[in-house]
Amino acid sequence: MKRIFTVFYRLKLTALLFSVLSILMLTSMEVNAQSKQISGKVVSAEDDLPLPGVNVRIKGTTQGTITNFEGEYSIIIETGETIEFSFIGMLPKEVKVATQSVINVSLQTDVQVLDEVVKIGYGEQKKKEVSGAVAHVTSDALEAYVSGDAAQALQGQVAGVNVTTSGSPGADAVIQIRGVSTVSDVAGATEPLYVVDGIPQNENPRLAPSEIETMDILKDLASCAIYGTRGANGVILITTKKGNSGKLNVSLDASYGVKNIITDIDLMNTPQQVYFDMIKERNRGSNDFDNSTNLPIPRNPTMFQNNTNLSDVVILDNQPTQNYNIGVNGGGKGITYNLTGGYYGDQGSLINSGFSRYNGRAGIRYKQGRWDINSSIAISSEKLARSSSNLLTQTIRYAPYKPVLDPNSDEAIIDEGNPTTTNNVLESMKMEDVTHRDRMQGNISATYEIVKGLKLTSNLGVSSINEFRYRFKPFIENYDEDGILQSDPAVSYIINESARRTNLSADARLSYTKQFGDHKISGILGTSIESHTRDSFTAQKNGIIDNSIRVLNGAVLAASATSGYNYVYNIIGTLGRITYDYKSKYILSVSGNYNGNSKFASDKKWKFFPSASAAWNVSEEGFWDGFRPVVNNFKVRGSHGQVGGQSFLPYTDKATIQNGMDYPFGSGGFPTLYYGAAQQSYANGEVQWETSIQNNIGIDLGLFDNRLILTSDIYHTQKSDMLFPVQLPPSAGVGTGGDSKLTMNLGNMVNSGFELSATVKGRKKEFNWSLTGTFTKNVNEITSLNTEDFIYTTDNGLISGAGPSSKVTVFSEGYEAGAFFLYKTDGVIQSEEQLRSYQKIKPDARMGDLIYQDTNGDGQITDEDRVYMGSGFSDWESGLIVNLSWKGFDFMMHWYAAVGHMVMNGSKAMAYSEGRHADQVGTWNRANPTSEIPAWRGTTKEHDNFRGYTDMWLEDGSFLRLKNVQLGYTIPQHAIQRLGISNCRIFVSAQNPLTFTKYTGYDPESAGNGVSSRGLDKGNYPIAALYLTGFKLNF
Repeated sequence: MKRIFTVFYRLKLTALLFSVLSILMLTSMEVNAQSKQISGKVVSAEDDLPLPGVNVRIKGTTQGTITNFEGEYSIIIETGETIEFSFIGMLPKEVKVATQSVINVSLQTDVQVLDEVVKIGYGEQKKKEVSGAVAHVTSDALEAYVSGDAAQALQGQVAGVNVTTSGSPGADAVIQIRGVSTVSDVAGATEPLYVVDGIPQNENPRLAPSEIETMDILKDLASCAIYGTRGANGVILITTKKGNSGKLNVSLDASYGVKNIITDIDLMNTPQQVYFDMIKERNRGSNDFDNSTNLPIPRNPTMFQNNTNLSDVVILDNQPTQNYNIGVNGGGKGITYNLTGGYYGDQGSLINSGFSRYNGRAGIRYKQGRWDINSSIAISSEKLARSSSNLLTQTIRYAPYKPVLDPNSDEAIIDEGNPTTTNNVLESMKMEDVTHRDRMQGNISATYEIVKGLKLTSNLGVSSINEFRYRFKPFIENYDEDGILQSDPAVSYIINESARRTNLSADARLSYTKQFGDHKISGILGTSIESHTRDSFTAQKNGIIDNSIRVLNGAVLAASATSGYNYVYNIIGTLGRITYDYKSKYILSVSGNYNGNSKFASDKKWKFFPSASAAWNVSEEGFWDGFRPVVNNFKVRGSHGQVGGQSFLPYTDKATIQNGMDYPFGSGGFPTLYYGAAQQSYANGEVQWETSIQNNIGIDLGLFDNRLILTSDIYHTQKSDMLFPVQLPPSAGVGTGGDSKLTMNLGNMVNSGFELSATVKGRKKEFNWSLTGTFTKNVNEITSLNTEDFIYTTDNGLISGAGPSSKVTVFSEGYEAGAFFLYKTDGVIQSEEQLRSYQKIKPDARMGDLIYQDTNGDGQITDEDRVYMGSGFSDWESGLIVNLSWKGFDFMMHWYAAVGHMVMNGSKAMAYSEGRHADQVGTWNRANPTSEIPAWRGTTKEHDNFRGYTDMWLEDGSFLRLKNVQLGYTIPQHAIQRLGISNCRIFVSAQNPLTFTKYTGYDPESAGNGVSSRGLDKGNYPIAALYLTGFKLNF
C-alpha cells in the first residue's frame, strides 16, 4: 500500500514539474509586437444587414469580443495576428492584420455544414465523407452544464445515446449506445469505450467539461470495428483542449449554486400513525386495543409531543455546489502549450454524502518540419463520501411519535418502542463511507511524415487509478425502557480497502492519403497492444468500543482479510482501414481488427472483426441541381459491422481455489477443526467471444441552405453467444453459501432501433434562434437461451433481506433483457364469497388479504405464476434544446423525456411493509371493508400482503424533465477593456428544476442503471434541483 501511494506521489510531482517547466520554457518564447485597435462592422452578404452577436476572436487564442446591435466591434490586436469571425449559420472568415485600422466583413450563409471535421477511429474525416453513424458534440454544448462528469451533458443531445444519471455526488453517468449491448454483470460491461486523445480508457475518465474540446460518438459497429473487441458497446472519442500559437491567453470561469431534493414520500403523521397502529393490531388478530386502558395514548402520554419525519433530518436543503476552472495557453513558432486546472465540489443533499475533485492537465505540442509531437499529462484527486445505500428506506421505518434522532450525537438512546428498528435507522444515519481516489493519465504521440501523404504515427499511454476506501459502522448504545442494552458492539465495524487499476497502451500505424484527379484513396495499417492490471485488498475488524477512534486498531475483535484479488489481462490487435472517395460523391470504406485476448482459452483467443460502409452524396450529382435550392445536401449511408465482446473476468478457463476453509474431523460432540481449501468455481475453457453484427442505413439532409439539418438512422443488431455468470445450485459442490457461478455463453439477443436528430436555425435582424431535437427508439429482445427459458438476473430484488425469491428481473426468450416478471394481483378479499374461492388456493387467507392470481391455473401460487409486466427500459426518448440570442443576451433551455418504462417503487413498498405510508390510513379493516389497500398483518418477511415481487409497486416511470435552463449576458468589450479583460459573460441557470411524471417515488430517472437493476428504485439517491450563478472571463 505504501509503495502504491509513493509511486503515485512521484507521478504527481513529475506532473507539477512538467507544468512549471512548460510555462517557463514556453513563455520565454514570447516576442514583442506592436498592439493596436481594430474596429469595423460585420454584415450579412445575403441582405447587407448588420449582424449582432458575431464572435470576433484573435485566432489561436480565447481573446475576443462580439459585435453590438449594429454589427460593430472593436478589438486590441497585434500586427501580424489574424482575426476570426464566426456566427451561427454563417461561414467563418479570417482576416490577417497588417496596416489596417478598420476591417469590415461580410459573412456568407453556411451551406457547407457537412464539411466540418469529425474524429473517427484512428483518424478524422470531413463530415461529408463519413459513411458511418457519427455524432459530433462541441465544448459549448458540454460547458453549459455544471457537473463532475462531462458525459452527463450528453443526455438528450445525441440520438441513440442513452444516459442514466444519479443524484449521488460523484456518480458516473452510465451510457448505453443503441440499447443493451450485453447481459454481463461485470462492472461497466455495457458502457462504451472512451478514447482520450487517442489513448483507450478502461472506464469513464470523468473529465471536467472545461478540459474537453470535442466529443465524437461512433454509434454504428462499422465505425467501431477498427477497435475490435473494445468497440462492442460503441466508442466515444474525446479530444482535450490544446494550445495555440500567439501570446499568453488566460480564461477563468466560476459558478456557485445550491441544490434541493424537491420530492418526498407521503408518510403518516403522529395522529395517523397512532390510529393505524390500532387498526393494524386488530388486523393481526389482537384485541388488546379493545380495552381503552391499553390504547397507546395513556400508555405513553407524551406520544403526541412529537411529529417526526426523519427525511427532514437526512435530506439537507440548500447544499452548495461550486465549480472553478482556469486555463492558460499560448506558444511560439513550432511549439504550443496548454494548462488547465479546476476544482469541483458537490455537498450532497443526503447526510454523509458529497464529492470534491481537484484536476489539472498540461499539454505541449511540437510541430516543425516533418515532425508532429504531442505530450500531455492529467491528474486529479477526488474525495467521494457515500450515504448509506438504504438510508432513505431505513428512515421510512421510523415512527413519527418518536423523538428526532440526532446523527451527530453519541449519547445513548432509550427506546420504549422498538429498539432494534431505532438502532438500524440510526446506524444508517451515522455510517461513513469515504473513498479517496487519485487518477493519472499520460500520453505521448509522435507523427513523422515519411513522404507527402505517408505518415508514421506512434502512441504510448498510461492511466492509473489508486483508491483507498474507508467504511465505518459505529457502535450505537441503544437501551430498552428497562435499561437493558439492545445493541451488540460486535456488529459495529471498520473496513479498509485499497485498490489499484493500471492500464498501459501502445499503438503504431502507417497512414496514407493520395489524390488522383477525381479519385482519393486513404488508408491506415497498424498494431495495438493493451495491458490491464487490477489488484485489491480489504481488511475488516469488528467491535468498535470508541466511535472517535476510527482506525483498524480501534476495533477489538480479530481482523480478517475479507477479500483480495490480483489479475492481469492483455489485448493485442492488428488493425486496418482503406477508404475510396470519388469526387466526394461515392465513398466506400472497409476496415477490420484481428484481436487477441488473454481472457480466453488458448484455442479461442483470436478472432477477426470486419466491417464495410458506403455513402452516396446524392446532392453532388448533376441531376440534383433543380432540387438544390430546397435540399442543398443529401447523403445516403449504409454499413455492416462485426465486433466481439469480452465482458467477463479473467481466469474463467481455470478452476479457482479458496483457502482458509474449516474442516471438522473426529467423532463425538467436539470435532477438531483443520484449515483446508475448497474449489470455488469450475473451469470453463469453452467460453468464446460474444459477437455483434449490425446493419445500419442512414440519411443526412441539409435544407434551405442548411437552416434545417436532419440526420436519421435505422439499425438492426444481432448479438450471439452472450456472456453471463449463471448461478450454480448447491448440489454442484463448489463455492460457499450457494454463491458459485459459471461464466458461459448464455444465448442470443437483438436490438433494433430508429434515430432522428434535427436542427433548425434562423435570424431576424438582432434576434437569433436555433432548435435541436433528438428522438431515439430501441427495441430489445432475447431470442434464445442456452439454459432454461427463464433465468433470474443477479439483482437481489426490491426489498433487501427478503431472500432470493424477491428477485423481479429476469432473462426470458421473447422479452427484453432484465424484464419484470411479477406476481399479478387482483385486489383485496372483500366478501365471504371471494374468501372461500381464494382459500382453495391459499387455505390460510383472511378477509382483507391481497389476492394473487393463479395465472397458470394449477391451484397454487408459485413462481410459475409470474407474468411479464414490462421493463425499466424506455420505449422511446427525446430531447429538445432551444438557443436564443438577442443583442448581448443569450438563453438556453434543454428538455428531456423518457417514455414507456416501468419502475418498481421500493420506497413505497418499504413504507407499506412497515405500516408507514399515508395511504394506509384507509387500509382494510372491519370498519372499512371495501378498501382496496390490503390489511397490514406484518412486514414483508412476515406476511404475503406486501411482498416485493408483486405488481403493487409497479408504476409508469415516464417523465418529462427540464434538464437545464440558462440566461446569460456578455458585457460589451468597451466596458471592460480598461480592466484588461477581453470577454466577460455572466449567467444564471437551473438544472433539473421541473419534472412532470406520474411516478410517486423520489425520482423516476435514478431507478437503477444496470441490466439487472434497471427500473428498480430501492430508495436510490434522487436527482436534486440545482440553482446556479457564474461568470466566464478571458484575458
